[in-house]
Amino acid sequence: MKKPFVMVITLAMIALTVSACWNPSVTAVPITAPWDKMDLPVKDNAIVWESSATKLKVALKADKMAVGEAFVKALEKNGWKLSAQPDLRDTSHFYEFEKAGAKAKLEVYNFENTGVILELE
Repeated sequence: MKKPFVMVITLAMIALTVSACWNPSVTAVPITAPWDKMDLPVKDNAIVWESSATKLKVALKADKMAVGEAFVKALEKNGWKLSAQPDLRDTSHFYEFEKAGAKAKLEVYNFENTGVILELE
């Protein structure tokens, strides 16, 4: 009875230790306009590593599907509309948006868990 309990606790500790070791090889930078006003999912388990007026790059701990859904929801909440069907490939997910004549592209890809590139055109 004691042996299975100890094994479960040991496995749980190993899982927690491994998940706590997420440390992407990028240097964090401050998030800038216009991204800082968009309430994008970059606060928890995320590192912004490039932020300019037209491009945002983020490394995130979550998986591609969850990250893509979170970014799509955040962009739609800011008035952006999907302008094409998402292109969901094995290594990358591509999304295109429009808002008041402006266009944005979102790529969610494999990068030290998940990477995001969001570009305004």
